[in-house]
Amino acid sequence: MSDLPIIDPSVQRNSPWRPTLATLVRCVGVICLAILVRVDDRRRTAEQTAVSIFDVDVKLISDVTENVAEANFLGSGLWELRDVNENAAGFAALTLPDAAHVIGYRGPSNVLLILNEQLQVIAAKLVSSDDTPEHVGAIRKDEFFFPQFNGWTLGDPDGFTDVDATSGATLTGLAIAEAIAVRLGSEKPSLRFPDDLNAADLKSVFDTPVDLTIIPLDSVEAQIVDAAGIEIGRLIRTGPLADSVAGYQGPSEVIMALDADGRTQQLSLRRTYDNKPYVNYLNDEPWFWQTFREKRLQQLATLDLEEEQVEGVSGATMTSVAVAETIVTAARQYEERQSAAATQIQRVKIHWTRHDTSTAFVLFGAIVIGMTRLRGSRRVRIGWNVMLAGYFGLVTGNLISLAVVTGWAAQGFAWRLAPGMAAVLVISFILPVTTKRNLYCSHICPHGAIQQLVRRGVRWKNGVRWLRRMKWLPGITLGSAVVVTLLKLDWNLAAWEPFNAYIWYVAGTSSIVLAVVSIMVSSAVPMAYCRYACATGRLLEYLRRTARSDHFSPADGVLLALLVLMVIVAVA
Repeated sequence: MSDLPIIDPSVQRNSPWRPTLATLVRCVGVICLAILVRVDDRRRTAEQTAVSIFDVDVKLISDVTENVAEANFLGSGLWELRDVNENAAGFAALTLPDAAHVIGYRGPSNVLLILNEQLQVIAAKLVSSDDTPEHVGAIRKDEFFFPQFNGWTLGDPDGFTDVDATSGATLTGLAIAEAIAVRLGSEKPSLRFPDDLNAADLKSVFDTPVDLTIIPLDSVEAQIVDAAGIEIGRLIRTGPLADSVAGYQGPSEVIMALDADGRTQQLSLRRTYDNKPYVNYLNDEPWFWQTFREKRLQQLATLDLEEEQVEGVSGATMTSVAVAETIVTAARQYEERQSAAATQIQRVKIHWTRHDTSTAFVLFGAIVIGMTRLRGSRRVRIGWNVMLAGYFGLVTGNLISLAVVTGWAAQGFAWRLAPGMAAVLVISFILPVTTKRNLYCSHICPHGAIQQLVRRGVRWKNGVRWLRRMKWLPGITLGSAVVVTLLKLDWNLAAWEPFNAYIWYVAGTSSIVLAVVSIMVSSAVPMAYCRYACATGRLLEYLRRTARSDHFSPADGVLLALLVLMVIVAVA
């Protein structure tokens, strides 16, 4: 027993897995916070859209096109325009909410489109945008940007052409172009039957009052859910599918109610251009609809009206026969649409440029240098920093910032329009967790590279002591950015950091001033901005796995408080 080592019970060795577990818990917390911000943003956007979608300012339209005195909502996000003499003057459409998922540098944009009677774009104007003011301002000043969309036609995506984005606001311009393409690429609406499905349509197909809710899916179809939120069927209108089958004086629109198994249960005439006496004759003959009940749409699509001996209703022969043909035609069109959607391989178009290729090489080089002995070479380090500052920063502009992180967390990940920046964001957040190295701050960030190049300037001896008083600034800035994003305050987060200065041709004054001042201070106090002011770097350091990751920090308390705040807001 005397040969055994004596172990001091006061010395406790931490388990090697505890820092890793703590780091994973922090990552989960940050991800949950991003998800909650995203959910709350979608809720607020839906509420704002529900209030404003039926209200288009005629003055706003008049600023874009002349001779418009009235705008009448038709449904499917389309307004009919009329002049002072009540003559048709074209149509108007907004890109929101259809293109709410198209994200630019920080968020979506809403564009007003003016269409002629052939549904071709003749004018466009930016109504609002969640992108940074500098990028939005560059788009507004570019007099050649919006005219390039003239001639694009609603319902004809094959006619869309490549666009030239505004220099300095490429991502914002590409997002606006895609938003317009999404809005115009939707199905061509039925101008004869423009009204979307609504709660009143349920009453036309159900005889007795029931606690049901209608949830529109598109211009043709809607879900029917019960009080528990369970889908019990679908509601389909024939208008956009078959509005060219004419009866005595014009076409008719039918509503079909399907059960959960896809079988028709009830059918009702919704609207018709025929005379009311003929309509009444049809409504008074319940046996007419019996032929089309308890059938799937596949069966209706191939229904032979002569073989089924579908006869016209006495006194309304042409109207009733046209309604029967409308049902069959609409079912056929619906099946063709469903078949095309099921079999067509959706090709995701990624906007990849030479700058995205160079960004990939920069990321690869940063990993090679940062993870090998090359990081100790002075020549390699200086050459790499010069490249980061001169090319990666000033040419590509693919820097991580609070505006990008919070904007993409709330609005969505714009990886298709900005694959290079998306790759930088993903790599920069993954490496600190998996490799214990924050390579973004040390080997990718151009602003950090410039600070490394000037760090051998005149030293300010009292600078470190003075700057240490600002150690809470990055955390406060980061938490404030989350709150601003949560409350959807109209504050320019890009102005809080110097990174937007690298897009110098559209950068705001505050970003440029911050960049210059922070570099000057860093020449006297090495890496001053990175060490004492960078909120983005503080977030990456917070997620970096270290030997002390299992220790509770004030940042953990802030994250917990933000999560609680988000839950309270969500419940409220």
